[in-house]
Parts: sequence; C-alpha cells; structure tokens
Amino acid sequence: MPSFFYGILPTTMNIKLESAKLKNFTVFHHNSEEYHHLKREVFSHDEYYFETDNPTPFIIDAGAHIGLTTLYFKSLYPQAKIVAIEPNPTLFKILEKNVFENQLDDVTLINGALAETAGTAELFVDSTKNKWWSTGSFIKGAWTKQQESIPIEVETWPLSEFITQPVDLLKIDIEGAEQKVLEASIDSLSMVSQIMMEYHSVKQQNLFDLSELLKQHGFKVEYSRDGKELIKFNIKQSKGLIDVHAWRKEK
Repeated sequence: MPSFFYGILPTTMNIKLESAKLKNFTVFHHNSEEYHHLKREVFSHDEYYFETDNPTPFIIDAGAHIGLTTLYFKSLYPQAKIVAIEPNPTLFKILEKNVFENQLDDVTLINGALAETAGTAELFVDSTKNKWWSTGSFIKGAWTKQQESIPIEVETWPLSEFITQPVDLLKIDIEGAEQKVLEASIDSLSMVSQIMMEYHSVKQQNLFDLSELLKQHGFKVEYSRDGKELIKFNIKQSKGLIDVHAWRKEK
C-alpha cells in the first residue's frame, strides 16, 4: 500500500471553511449546498448502509471527498479500519481536517486516485465559482461533460494496491472510472465481500458488461436510483447515475 501522502496545497485552499454539527461529529466543508446535498445522501438516506458480522470491518472508501462517508462508516462501526482515498489535494486537506478534528482512529488517508496502473494522470476539477468538487473526474467537463473544468495532476494507483486483507466493504464513487478500475484489479476482488458503487453512465464504460464481470466473479448485483430499487430495469439502456450493490452470494 502507498505510504501516507500529503498533496501539494494549491492556491484554491485559500477558501473559507464552514463547520456543522452532524450527529456526534463536527464537519468542516467548503460549499454549503454541496455539503447538504451529500449529507442527505449519506446520513439522511443511508445510501451506504451495510451490515457485517465483523465488529472491526476493513473498508475502502474510494472517492472520500471531505470525509462524510468515512464519518458515516465510523458511526456504524466505530472500530472499523478505513482506507480513505481522495485525489483532489484541496479536498484531501479538508478530509484530513475532518478525520483529525473528530479524532478518528484507524483511518489511513491516501491523496491519489484509483486507476488502471500506478503513475500520474490529469484529473479535471470544477473551475467555476461554485467549486462543486465532488465531480472531479478523468473526463474533461465531468462525467456529464457539461462542467467548466481545469486539469490538475494527481498520483494514481490500482485498486489491488489497497486490497491487502479481506475487505468487508469496497465503496466506489470515482466519477466514471469505476469499470476500468475494477477490471484492472479483478483478481483481487475475491477478497472483497461487498461493493457499493455509484455508476456513472459514460461512453467509456457499460453497466451490463461490468455487472456480468461481477457476477462471473461470484457477486450478486442489485441496482437502485435515488434510494429506490430498480426491479424491472433494462440494464443495457442504463442512463444517468445508478447505485450498484454487489455482494458475495454466500453472504
């Protein structure tokens, strides 16, 4: 696994941070609208709720943003061991602050992006005054291709680098890179019990192919949108954002 890495602090870090109380946590954030949107998804709608018999689950939080999902997982399982991965160096500093200020133990922070291979890559981030940084993507203009963005260079690692022990939950929200990342580390997924993934419909990937790949490697797969399960769902014509939950059939 890569060592703990601090990204170079960009000028965009000269932003005013706000703070909010959330359950027993104090959360620092940079964009109130984005924070409340993500808070509803994560804490109000419990979109990442999962069950495990392991009191100290190992969780990989890929696309950790400012740490809301990391905090949520700690609220579910206080003894969880978490690897939180966030490529945007500005967000990483806020993530780091939220982990430190809330005195979270057993959280390893990685300033980098999941990709097919180790190296560096251009990550496109919001360049508008809104700074909707949760949309950082390898795709110019974000996965919708409708956002004004600028490139920054980030370090990359394959997912397999972090699967060093059985993984109770792999959470993935990486803005359109999910299929390539999983395909590149498919052999390591035998050590993963559950996957909770936000799938982005972009031409670089295909949900049907990705689902078939997961099924071939022992996972059962379900789909939902906005918290509602998609039962009669034409996977070959999927569009927009789709939440994917995959778990081992024997679980």
